[in-house]
Amino acid sequence: MSFLVTQRTPEIGVRLALGATPATAVWLVTRDAIVMLTLGMSIAIPATWLLGRVIEAQLFGVSAFDGRMILAASGVLALVGLTAAMLPGWRAATVSPSQALRAE
Repeated sequence: MSFLVTQRTPEIGVRLALGATPATAVWLVTRDAIVMLTLGMSIAIPATWLLGRVIEAQLFGVSAFDGRMILAASGVLALVGLTAAMLPGWRAATVSPSQALRAE
C-alpha cells in the first residue's frame, strides 16, 4: 500500500489542490485496500474450506473447518490491512499539494 500511495501522491496532490479534503484522499486509498481485501478473502475462504480436508487428514485433532477461528483470523487480517492502508494514505493527504506535485 505504501508503494501504491507513493505512486499516487501526485494525483492526491492535484485532488487536494482542486479542493478535496484530506479525509477524501484517505478514503481514496482506503477504498482500494477494501477492494483488495475483499477479493483476497473471497479467494482465501473457499480455499481454506477445500484445503481443510487435507490438513485434517495429516494432523491429529484438527477439525476441517473451524468457522469461529477463520472468522477471527479474517477480522484480524482485515483490521491490519486497513490500518496498513490508512497510515500511508494519511501521510499523502497531509502533504502540501505543491510538494506533492513537485515529487513527480
